[in-house]
Amino acid sequence: MTAAATLVAEARRHGFPVIYTAIAYTPAEAGGDSVAWLRKAPGMRALREGSDAVALDPRLERRDGDHLVMKKGASAFHGTALAGLLSGLDVDTVLVFGATTSGCVRATAVDAVQSGFDTLVVREACGDRAQGPHDAALFDLQAKYADVVELGEALAYLAETSDRRTVTQSALADLGDVPATSRWVTSGPVRLHVLDYGPADGVPVLVLPGITSPAVTMDFVARRLTDLVRPLVLDVRGRGLSDDAPGYDLASYAADVDAVVDGLGLRDPILLGHSMGARIAARASATGRRSLRGTVLVDPPLSGPGRGPYPTTLDAFLGQLDQARRGTDADEVARSWPRWPRRELELRARWLSSCSRDAITATHAGFESEDFFDDWPKVPAPAFFLYGGASPVVTAAGAAEALERNPSAEFVEVPDAGHMVFWDRPEEGLSALREALGKLLSSSGGPRADAACPRDSA
Repeated sequence: MTAAATLVAEARRHGFPVIYTAIAYTPAEAGGDSVAWLRKAPGMRALREGSDAVALDPRLERRDGDHLVMKKGASAFHGTALAGLLSGLDVDTVLVFGATTSGCVRATAVDAVQSGFDTLVVREACGDRAQGPHDAALFDLQAKYADVVELGEALAYLAETSDRRTVTQSALADLGDVPATSRWVTSGPVRLHVLDYGPADGVPVLVLPGITSPAVTMDFVARRLTDLVRPLVLDVRGRGLSDDAPGYDLASYAADVDAVVDGLGLRDPILLGHSMGARIAARASATGRRSLRGTVLVDPPLSGPGRGPYPTTLDAFLGQLDQARRGTDADEVARSWPRWPRRELELRARWLSSCSRDAITATHAGFESEDFFDDWPKVPAPAFFLYGGASPVVTAAGAAEALERNPSAEFVEVPDAGHMVFWDRPEEGLSALREALGKLLSSSGGPRADAACPRDSA
């Protein structure tokens, strides 16, 4: 039981679905002769629905998000909807364990393979009435049906597989509704994906999203700027359709900015970053390796060595990632982000699983180890600092320090917006952004922006 409980806990920690099975009979089935198995094994008639005999062992700590499949025979697949449930959860591999090895475990593993699932049977988490049937069943399973693995191997498999990024068919279909062209750039060994909204002769604005925001999740921002500039939204390394990478520090992220600017031939672009993207934009601007028309930072994390921690914990981010990989929807996402428009909740539900766990973990650590204020005083004018009036990331004290450290920048507070400025207050946030971009264009001789923020007609 200890091995089984360990596997269940590890599966939950990595966001994998947990499915329990139990045998239970109605009073008519248990008391009659309609079930052939009960005629062969009459002792199982005690497994009546609702009785303590069919209850799960409390040491397994079944939770609300776990599934329970009730069955009448040895196999968890026979006569149940288990295969459909697994397919609906986008499962391609199952770990089977429990009791008894020569009965329910063996029958379930055989049917799992025959249903098209790769199957692992965990040796230490299985048990039988005697050692002989246990060993014989595992021998036969390994020979013909499944991979019989040790507990340590199973735990390692869960850890390795947990960082497998996924983009579902429904997520890819979102790109069909996005009025942008996919472009690709190489930054060292990393292939980067960019959504280019055009027009080709517009002033380029390279948009750098946040820690768990693939490019498509900023579609609603980019659409509202195309009459003014040429938005290009980057899938930051480790997110969306861009590759995983060996490093997720600010220097690596800034090198990707250089690669996109050079690779797409962007002349004197504006850098626009939100949250993590704002820190990247600050680093890229501060290094002075490229000619920029200006920089717009939106609610950058001000955390760093010796400062307060980033207000959203790593566990919270990874918990949301686990939800997405398990299979989530807009209603569940809304529990974390209740103010967001419905479409943005749906996009996050479909696209968050494309983010790398390593990328999130390393970037979150960087929020504590890399100081924003090492770069911010070096960001040249013209620069704009937009922040949410109710943001826990840029507090009033943080905004005051940022103004003191770079007084040439223009500061704009978006009232009542939290850290997710454009998601929390779309009209107010986009109006403030358009005004900032308009000033940048005006100062460089580009087209002027009107004060209104037109509604998206798409």
